[in-house]
Amino acid sequence: MALKDFNGLLIRLFLGYLFTSSGLCKLTEGHFGQLIGPPLLIQELTPHGLRTFGFFIAISQVMVGALVLSQRYSLLGLIMLVPMNLGILMVTISQNWQGTPYVDAVFTLLNLGALLYEWQSLKFLVLPEQTLLSFPPKTNVYFPAWRVPLVGIVLFVLACILSRFNVVMTSVVAAIAYGLMYINVLVNREIRALQRWVLAMSLIAILSFTWVGLFHKSLPFNPMIIIGMAVLGTIVSYLIMVISGGIKKVKTR
Repeated sequence: MALKDFNGLLIRLFLGYLFTSSGLCKLTEGHFGQLIGPPLLIQELTPHGLRTFGFFIAISQVMVGALVLSQRYSLLGLIMLVPMNLGILMVTISQNWQGTPYVDAVFTLLNLGALLYEWQSLKFLVLPEQTLLSFPPKTNVYFPAWRVPLVGIVLFVLACILSRFNVVMTSVVAAIAYGLMYINVLVNREIRALQRWVLAMSLIAILSFTWVGLFHKSLPFNPMIIIGMAVLGTIVSYLIMVISGGIKKVKTR
């Protein structure tokens, strides 16, 4: 798989995980590992009569994130993610949160970048008179399968339901869903060996965030060691892949 296409894949996987985990964290009252908050949003909105709205936000994050993770339905999820990202960005700016608006701005730019990657399929929205509606999204070209992604999405729905009853089962179901979404990606034969290694390390990082946050109090060591090693392993693997690809290009010239 070309580097541009692989980078697009990594962005979709990252955004998909970011929002599914954030939504499940809110639904489990902060007990599900995630990267962005606030984890207690539903509880914070309840005194203002907005508890149902809090659930709507959390469930929307999970479902939109699941669509982005699915690859086959990623374009739909990425489009739905734009107003969500912009809304989060405006809230952080309005509340004068220190540093958070910059982080959210990066997520928004990644979202827009992932949509630009599908420009051939989306340009009819801006240039309808110059565009033929015959360009399937690249995600559908690379990942045409629908059964495994659909099962993954259904599992995220199940995780939303379980989140109100059992945190451990929620984490188990979500972990299986993440695994299925990655299996859907890894069966693509165009993905090279080093790229598979990067994907494997990123899945380990996701599972580390999911499980370490749940059992961190019972671990005899700092759980950030596991998470840090998984994240560092992903970054190092990616750099090795890029450098290796650059060396091969130089040799072939």
